[in-house]
Amino acid sequence: MSGLFNSFYYGKAGKADFTPEQLPKNRVQLFFAMLRVRFSGLVGLNLLYVLFSLPTIVWTFINYMAILTSAGVDIETGEQIAESAVSGATSAYIFQWLIGMIPCIMISSVGRMGLAYTLRNWARDDHSFVMSDIKDAIRDNWKKALAFGFISGFSLFIGYVCYLYYSSMAQSSLFWVVPQALVIIFVVLWWMATMLIYPMTVTYDMKIRALVQNGIIMALARLPFSVLFWALPTFIPMALVFFIPSTYAILAVGLYYLVIGYALYQFMTVSYANSCFDRFLNPRIEGADVNKGLRDPSYDDEDETVTDEDIKNL
Repeated sequence: MSGLFNSFYYGKAGKADFTPEQLPKNRVQLFFAMLRVRFSGLVGLNLLYVLFSLPTIVWTFINYMAILTSAGVDIETGEQIAESAVSGATSAYIFQWLIGMIPCIMISSVGRMGLAYTLRNWARDDHSFVMSDIKDAIRDNWKKALAFGFISGFSLFIGYVCYLYYSSMAQSSLFWVVPQALVIIFVVLWWMATMLIYPMTVTYDMKIRALVQNGIIMALARLPFSVLFWALPTFIPMALVFFIPSTYAILAVGLYYLVIGYALYQFMTVSYANSCFDRFLNPRIEGADVNKGLRDPSYDDEDETVTDEDIKNL
């Protein structure tokens, strides 16, 4: 049992997952191969990230209960038992929740930054001394993590405020639908960029401004894929809700995120980030490794080459 925990905390130095000839040929193969090899490690990382996310979880649950009560919903059955006496009460609780989410997201952002280094290594078949690498990543980048967490939390708050304002203005003129849509686009664009910003922070020595700028540019450059990976967290929970009876659906979704959900999503986005780095950043950096974890195409060329010895053996 002690060996199992030591393996999680420190890893197994010098133990390769593949020989050069066995390396995956493309990123899809690499992702699923690493997912199979690192699945138990992802469960451990997920539990660690849940600790950083406890303020977010608790604060959201408290305000969710308050919003249901203010809306006249029976908490046990989920049925509407009365009209809300004060319609502004629900909106006030949402404001309260969004303001409180700013420090909560800042705390979880520190944990996300720590996990980004280990997940980046695993996604490209590199070794990681898990706990020591997480500790070093947090120590070196906690200020940036807090800054990104603040921007993320503030984006939700200001986005909600602007959305309500432009919604009220749109009742008198359809012109205000345009800035309302732009607000949504800017908030979504920032959250797509964070998929790249965190792994970029632990990989390159850049200032916050450069990290944000590069993250946004790469997210726009590969927009269809950015939207796909940003929306991934909704797919599995929706499938659970669809196929599992409603009585157990919430419990199933909760267990999914408690066991593997957070780490699995971040592993997907870090794998995507690695592909973006190889396409836009690494070729511009002298000595930087490109397509790390993927099989060298020269091995395929060698396999296809027919030698004189092969002909004699026919």
